Amino acid sequence: MDILTGLLIWAAEAVTLAVLLFSRWYYEREPLYLSWGSGFAVHGIGAALVAMRGDIPDFVSIEIANTMVLAGIGLWAAGLMQLDRRPVEPYVGIPALIWIAGMFLDPVRGDFASRAILHHVAAMVGHAMIIGILLYHRGPPSITRRVFASVIGIQFFSCALIVLMVFIGRPDALVAASHSPWLYLPTAFVFVGSIVCGARLLTERSELSLKELARTDPLTGVLNRRGLLEEFYRSKGVDALDGSMIAFIQFDLDGFKQINDVYGHQAGDDVLSAFARIGAAAQRGRGSFGRMGGEEFASIIRVSDMVEAASIAEAIRSTLRRHPISVGEHRIAVTVSAGISLCSTKDADIDALLTAADKALYVSKTSGRDRTAVHTDQEIMIVPSTDFASPTPFAADPFEDISVSQQVASLKRIVVLSQ
Repeated sequence: MDILTGLLIWAAEAVTLAVLLFSRWYYEREPLYLSWGSGFAVHGIGAALVAMRGDIPDFVSIEIANTMVLAGIGLWAAGLMQLDRRPVEPYVGIPALIWIAGMFLDPVRGDFASRAILHHVAAMVGHAMIIGILLYHRGPPSITRRVFASVIGIQFFSCALIVLMVFIGRPDALVAASHSPWLYLPTAFVFVGSIVCGARLLTERSELSLKELARTDPLTGVLNRRGLLEEFYRSKGVDALDGSMIAFIQFDLDGFKQINDVYGHQAGDDVLSAFARIGAAAQRGRGSFGRMGGEEFASIIRVSDMVEAASIAEAIRSTLRRHPISVGEHRIAVTVSAGISLCSTKDADIDALLTAADKALYVSKTSGRDRTAVHTDQEIMIVPSTDFASPTPFAADPFEDISVSQQVASLKRIVVLSQ
């Protein structure tokens, strides 16, 4: 099989695969299918135009055709970025731009060997980009990605070998080039290997998405109860030997039923989502925040002592108190009560932490709500607060059950116990 026939066969295969990917994109609207389909379509049509050299104008079969072939490589790289849910970077256009820039040089434009070297060097840059995208990503390590990168590496070294052969042999036409088998044989292998690896990557991404759905609350986007428990065991396994503590902070929105009754369930959903954003932002990479169910949320976070845990809970509580939630034309004042339990990471037991945090939450509720309570081995103490300017619609008088002197004494006991 001569190289022109090989190019036409490859063009037919590429365009056929492009049609399949376009149909997948039509039904699922996933951008990666559009990028990959466009990549195969542009690459295939460009290869066909190269094979038609002599039957069509040289400008079309050389400048335009090779630009399309190299643009196809950039589109494949863009599809891989979209597979990883990353924004498409402008550098995917570098292979095609290398070719376009080189064609402005008269010595290159007028010499077949120089054009062939330029094309394959640009293709090597594109393949190197794809390898980099496959190997350097934010997700967990994947054997499929390494195999895929190895497959593309074969094409990379095939192009490097062709550059060397053309540089030595200096052919003056495509049909006279002795490197033909080194072009279409590796391409055929890489074509099949890429389809298999690409399909496997899509399967892995679907499996990962299903796992995330199983551990994520669909309304608020934060972890659900199952996800929080998984994060607890993961954190315990990683940090068991560093001497840190795990704090379990349980939150309960005050008067949430009244919010639903007065403003409607859509407003209630908006309040839940707004509080989830506040809680998740407060973690700062030190822990996990999730929805336990209904209006109850929880945080599992690594802390150095009891005071740090109380500070985090108070930051979330006071932030919600100071920022009424806008729902349509209404601004709803919302407060939250919190209960904290702690244990060393090494000895942490999730059932014991849940029970202790629930008892502390009960105390914060019965002590007037919109406050934080800490469960210790000796007692449950209310964390003193200084932001009670006025009572909220759904909370009792904040000083009805606990005086300022009691709060100050409680804080002193918390500090002593943490030390």
